[in-house]
Amino acid sequence: MRATMGRRLALGMAVSGLLAAGAARAAEPAEKPVKWDQARVTAYAVQLNDAVVQAVQAMRENPLQIAPAQRNSWYDLKEDLRLIENSTGHLQSELQNGSGADETRATFDRIENLRHDAEEIGRRSEIPATVLDALVKAGSIHNLMMPYYHGKR
Repeated sequence: MRATMGRRLALGMAVSGLLAAGAARAAEPAEKPVKWDQARVTAYAVQLNDAVVQAVQAMRENPLQIAPAQRNSWYDLKEDLRLIENSTGHLQSELQNGSGADETRATFDRIENLRHDAEEIGRRSEIPATVLDALVKAGSIHNLMMPYYHGKR
């Protein structure tokens, strides 16, 4: 019980920190994106899609015995991950087909919005460590792609 409460508190603090950083980032003026590197961004998209697929797989392998009050949050998180998985796969294929920043920005922004929704849901859910690790990995790869679309913030 204590381990679960401690893990949940740590998760809440980590997600709150991510959200606070995102809010601070949103308050800053957008800068000019860095020079587009098709090969690098495409490689990041492949890594991002792989990380999201791993997170979805981890969710499937770790069905939680959760309280009825948390079930809706758990299902919402699974649905957001499904949408993120579809979007990252689409982004990967578009970049592999030679589409650049302008053509893929809407998909990248959709992934960012879904990510923020998932982070919000994660704040009120208990997430297994393996799923959390996979989500953190995907988030860090997404952050590497950010300067190519929205500049350094």
